[in-house]
Amino acid sequence: RAPTSAPAPPPGLSRDAGAPLAGAAPVEAAPARPAQPAPTSLPTAAPPTPTDGPLPTPTPRPPGTPIRVGVQVGHWKSAELPDELARLRTSTGAFAAGVAEAQINLAVATRVADLLRQRGIVVDVLPATVPPRYDADAFVAIHADGSSSAGARGFKIGMPWRTSRATRLLNDALTAEYGKATGLPQDDAITFNMRGYYAFSYRRHAHAVARTTPAVIIEMGFLTNAADRAVLLGQPDRIAIGIANGIVRYLNERDPNDGAALLPKEYPIHRAIAPDGVDVRAAPNDRARVLARPLPDTRLIPIDDRDGWLQVVVARDWRVVGWVRRDQVAPTNEPLPTPPPATDS
Repeated sequence: RAPTSAPAPPPGLSRDAGAPLAGAAPVEAAPARPAQPAPTSLPTAAPPTPTDGPLPTPTPRPPGTPIRVGVQVGHWKSAELPDELARLRTSTGAFAAGVAEAQINLAVATRVADLLRQRGIVVDVLPATVPPRYDADAFVAIHADGSSSAGARGFKIGMPWRTSRATRLLNDALTAEYGKATGLPQDDAITFNMRGYYAFSYRRHAHAVARTTPAVIIEMGFLTNAADRAVLLGQPDRIAIGIANGIVRYLNERDPNDGAALLPKEYPIHRAIAPDGVDVRAAPNDRARVLARPLPDTRLIPIDDRDGWLQVVVARDWRVVGWVRRDQVAPTNEPLPTPPPATDS
């Protein structure tokens, strides 16, 4: 964990799941100074230790360790990315109405950091380059979306392919609070690039979050949509309040003693049992649309499970992500295929 000279946060963490940051209602108003107890110095996961075997369940940090949050500014200083991510140095993000995405991302991230610091939280405002194996209590990558269609609008929040319970909790808290604060619609079309965001790829890159750091990426809205752009450009405080409230809600709801919640679930590679393959469906039920029917020689990479179904990535067509019935597939000990290059968003 990076050293810090920041004072320990004041005591008195509110366990009220719905407690927002001061200034969240009405959202149009400038955020007031702290009116509720600030998050205390909760114990969190110890930094992961390199090992050839499974990592042990993380243990709480020593009492008095300040809460740390990383807020990444999407595309900011991307030209300075390290050699392992050199292919992303020219990634500049969305652009519309004379405004570059990185400008909006930085304006919002700075405001989010100010709001969280008011609560005694240590905040790292990070550029495109993530410190090696970045270890924090939460990590949020801030981006704005773009589309060739001016009608595309709304915010979306994505999680890594391999997701921990803590990351799901962060995702849910941020989704609820951001929508409430901004009034923007939610776009459920989480993209392949969001799930495969390079900052999540701790298996492939040194400059990525640690395995035990809960991490999400938010696309705040479409810069290419007039209605979304009016909020992005005209009401950055409102957007920052939504993001900060989501992070604080997560910190209030989490159980700092549940180290297992920080570990992404791991699954063996699977393949179809039947010679004619298995249906990969859009949802975990037998009536959902069939996306593909891979044969037994195609490997299926599970990323989630639910009620007798596995959510899988189809290895021969990395863009196909869907659900297969668990009783129609079986584990295989074949080595994991090489995934496509890590992406920016």
